[in-house]
Amino acid sequence: MNSVLDWHFPDSGVMSTVVNGLLFNLSWLAIVSTQSAVVAPLLATLHLVVHFSLLGRGLAEALFILAVTLLGVVLDQTLFFLGIFTVNGELALPPLWITCLWPVLATTFMHAFSGLANRTWLAVACGGIGGAGSYLAGTALTEVQFGSALWGPWILAGLWMVLFPVLLSVAHWFLNQTESGNARR
Repeated sequence: MNSVLDWHFPDSGVMSTVVNGLLFNLSWLAIVSTQSAVVAPLLATLHLVVHFSLLGRGLAEALFILAVTLLGVVLDQTLFFLGIFTVNGELALPPLWITCLWPVLATTFMHAFSGLANRTWLAVACGGIGGAGSYLAGTALTEVQFGSALWGPWILAGLWMVLFPVLLSVAHWFLNQTESGNARR
């Protein structure tokens, strides 16, 4: 008898995209709302368990999520070190809950956002608008603020205009490596 963990949504299609997008948005909002160094890692872990139970694409996706999370940690450290972000107006280390957003985001690149992988200019636009918009929403809901209310959003938009299409390309590459490896077997 199959368990619920043996069941997956199809690898492509509207339903898996909707489920992935909904799961991402719920997890993002829950993590940002709690701002908790205890609750946020639990929410991110729960997100990953549900994601891999329903939509996971195996080791390639797990490695991609790990790589994106590590990149995110370095990026956050850099942004806080440079004063792009502050906590209550003071230079600080990034809160742990921010780090928990990275694996949650990484789960979207092979699913909800995968359709943008071959649409570079659309990915650039979505990265700039969505990336900056996500940070604007986060700063409105938390103690994390832009060091400069004028330049901070523009810096993040520019960064995500580059980072988003690059991450989509890397996710697409990981996915193709997995599928070509499966095809050779």
